[in-house]
Amino acid sequence: MERSREELEKELENLKARFSELESRKANEVEELKTELRELRHKQMFLEGIANSTFDGFLVVNPYGQKILQNQRTVELWKIPKEIVEDPDGRKQVAHVMHMTVNPKQFVDEIDYLREHPNDKSRDELELIDGTVLDRYSSPVIGSDGENYGRIWTFHDITERKKFEKHLTQLNADKDRFISILSHDLRSPFNTLLGFSELLKNKMDSLAPEKLRIIVDSIFKIAKNTHNLLEDTLLWASIQSKKINFTPIDFNLYDLVKEVVDILDPSAKAKQIEIKNNLDSSLKICADVYMMKAIFRNLVSNAIKFTDKKGTIRIEAQSDKKTASIKVIDNGVGIDQDALKKLFYFASIQSTTGTANELGTGMGLLLCKEFVEKHNGTIRIDSTENKGTTVDVSIPL
Repeated sequence: MERSREELEKELENLKARFSELESRKANEVEELKTELRELRHKQMFLEGIANSTFDGFLVVNPYGQKILQNQRTVELWKIPKEIVEDPDGRKQVAHVMHMTVNPKQFVDEIDYLREHPNDKSRDELELIDGTVLDRYSSPVIGSDGENYGRIWTFHDITERKKFEKHLTQLNADKDRFISILSHDLRSPFNTLLGFSELLKNKMDSLAPEKLRIIVDSIFKIAKNTHNLLEDTLLWASIQSKKINFTPIDFNLYDLVKEVVDILDPSAKAKQIEIKNNLDSSLKICADVYMMKAIFRNLVSNAIKFTDKKGTIRIEAQSDKKTASIKVIDNGVGIDQDALKKLFYFASIQSTTGTANELGTGMGLLLCKEFVEKHNGTIRIDSTENKGTTVDVSIPL
């Protein structure tokens, strides 16, 4: 049965109304989708901002180990080139980071273990070839359905912490060594002092003047050496606690060395050792006078201590526009090569006796090194057994 014109027109109007309604609904849904998309983009932007502003690096991989996401910090820590970052496969990145480690086997073994145990967590430390140390942690991503969706790796830079731990360990070792040196070097002279004092107390009236003179002379030498030990110890402690002021001024180096030589000359004459101050009388440097006196007092004292009777000690210098190189040269007993390598390490210092059984604190060269480095200078020792030793101190002018 054919419909009338009125019925067809009415149905057309109904269709137009429904189309208009659908069109309006579609426009609303599109607008809602656009709003949701904008919100998602904003959230993604903020999430990426958060990810890239964190101190730690992180990497997200799927169950097959393929890269899904990583932040900029990961790229920086592992120094990953741009072309490798953009590689979608991820294999080039694995090869790159593996060869960035000091121990690639450790890196690979951990990945192989987690491939066989996908639901395990892991944590270890990795040392990179550039000296960076990373705390590496990984955890699986397990969904509410129990499925494994991948793994998150995080990388925390602990380089400074490891350096601090190493420094703290060294400080503890130095402290133990310090106490050991004091207990050893103080116990022996004090035992001798007590012995001589007891002898004087009990037999002073019966001792011959010559014998009495020998004992008093020995007491004086022991007291003097013990005092030097305490002075060196307090000086070293002051350096470590940074309580010593560094005050460089211009002064004549020849005059300073002459003053040091004059003080030590009696000790040299007692062994018939000649000290030659061959410095240019016009040589001037800019340095801390107190520290320079301590440096050359220790170096010349050591030279006297380890030079045989009738030996010679020379003090010479060369300078250019940038550096003054001052050398203390002796023709003494010298130092063997093994001992030479350990001279400037606190843990290796020990008291030694000179060619006339002089006692030493074992800390003199360590103090010299500390003071020279305060001047941004260097100290170097060349020595040959039974031929002599040359100590070269270079100070920037």
